[in-house]
Amino acid sequence: MKTGRHLLYLALETPREGEAAHTHIHEIVKGLRSLGWQVSLLAADRGGASSGASYFKRLLDYLRVQWGIVRRLRRADAVYMRSHFAALPASLIAWAAGIPVFQEINGRPDDIFVTYPWLGRLGALIHWTYRIQMRLASHVFVVTEGLRRWAANESQHDRISIVTNAANTNLFTPEGPRPSEQDPYVVFVGSLTGWHGIGTMIRAARLPTWPKGVKLIIIGDGVEREQLQNLPPSETISWLGRLPQAEAANYVRGSIAALSITEDTTDHLTTGVAPLKFFEAMASGVPVIVSDIAFQADLVRTNDAGWVIPMADAEALASVVAEIASRPDLARHRGRNGVAYIRQHGSWANRAEMIDAIIGPIIDGSAETAGRHA
Repeated sequence: MKTGRHLLYLALETPREGEAAHTHIHEIVKGLRSLGWQVSLLAADRGGASSGASYFKRLLDYLRVQWGIVRRLRRADAVYMRSHFAALPASLIAWAAGIPVFQEINGRPDDIFVTYPWLGRLGALIHWTYRIQMRLASHVFVVTEGLRRWAANESQHDRISIVTNAANTNLFTPEGPRPSEQDPYVVFVGSLTGWHGIGTMIRAARLPTWPKGVKLIIIGDGVEREQLQNLPPSETISWLGRLPQAEAANYVRGSIAALSITEDTTDHLTTGVAPLKFFEAMASGVPVIVSDIAFQADLVRTNDAGWVIPMADAEALASVVAEIASRPDLARHRGRNGVAYIRQHGSWANRAEMIDAIIGPIIDGSAETAGRHA
């Protein structure tokens, strides 16, 4: 028997602390619970390359988690999914049972092929699974306007809303502890994926135009870790691996700038990007250096919150870091502009309220329809 607004949250992309998916999932769950929702999180344990599990074991894990959805479906009011091509069975089962399904799209399926090029052979099938899930969804949430247009074209409906990433404004603030690091540094925090420009950062830090005495600190882990593991000892580049979120926040706060470098290696980012690290850096009061890709670049320019550089341009990155190091007053000014934007528009509480305002009436309407037909 149902006990109220009970939401099943499905995440086949394993949420690991220190990665963006972990933060996004847990912040939305926490925000919805604070608004009175009962949320059951069902997440994979072995998803992603960083798990080290075989593809067969990952598939079994995906099926195990979705079986959990089936077992709990009778007591649920809705299913909320972080979109994943392998989630089609749960989506179909919930839809057939008349349970509203909500899809959250954080990127096009082409993102998968950057990390796993061999999956390109299954590209048509993977695109089809996304398309079917979006068409069955009661509502779709996306993070950029470009993704909204793409989802509308794929799904052939307009039940789509933009709910971008955000920042934990209690953790990521200009005030608070900083690392004991004495040298000035710029910082990157995020997954080491094929589109995060790790190579561009490394090349920039080795250029003569990179300012002397300024470090590049990279925090995170992923499939591109070999680029950092194979580096010769350097006084300029430090890789700290994955850190707890609170410790990473200290490093962001203490930096002279934070990087949101993104590279469109396979023409898969034409819908724009809204990275978590981007919001967290602005909330911390530091200027951001971003690649010239829709949404993040537009927001930086509109709010004068940092610097925009051409994609995959190591020389431009080194030059901007040199400008920041030589113009600290300008850097602090742009950092303050970022804080002002986040405090007004970019908290996770705001994002949860946006989702609640959309899914609540849909669930209530579905319940009323079911009652009339009982």
